[in-house]
Amino acid sequence: MKRSWLIILGGLALAVCAYACIYFGTTVAERSVERSNRPELAWLQMEFQLTDAQLTRVVELHNAYAPKCDEMCRAIDAKNAEIKRLLAATNVITPEIKQALAQAAEIRAECETAMLDHYYKVAQTMPAEQGRRYLEWVQQETLKPSKMMPGGTQSASPPAMP
Repeated sequence: MKRSWLIILGGLALAVCAYACIYFGTTVAERSVERSNRPELAWLQMEFQLTDAQLTRVVELHNAYAPKCDEMCRAIDAKNAEIKRLLAATNVITPEIKQALAQAAEIRAECETAMLDHYYKVAQTMPAEQGRRYLEWVQQETLKPSKMMPGGTQSASPPAMP
């Protein structure tokens, strides 16, 4: 009976050791990214084979763009809150609602322009082929069809009626 327990415990210990070796061996790159000074950007260095100098420039661009992005997000949130307030006060489209919607569209266009400008600047820090790949990736990730747009690939289900 003792021998059976020793075999079982030995097998479990061996399995735990094998798992740990495989886990730590296959995640070494990801764990090094986590320890970098900007882990949210370090993946770019691995994915697009950037030099340390190129990554430093990308970090500088990111740090310069972040306050503008935060400002634009706050403006969009404020305008959305205003639109919600206006919509809650009526059951028809008023001139104020039309004006608020137009202003929201202007803010979003300004935000998207600034975002695309940032992406182009980042791509210019990369080797030409990698920059092209990066731009394809960000376009795929940021220019997705809206749920509210007719013909979009995602369908918006109507809210449940009470």
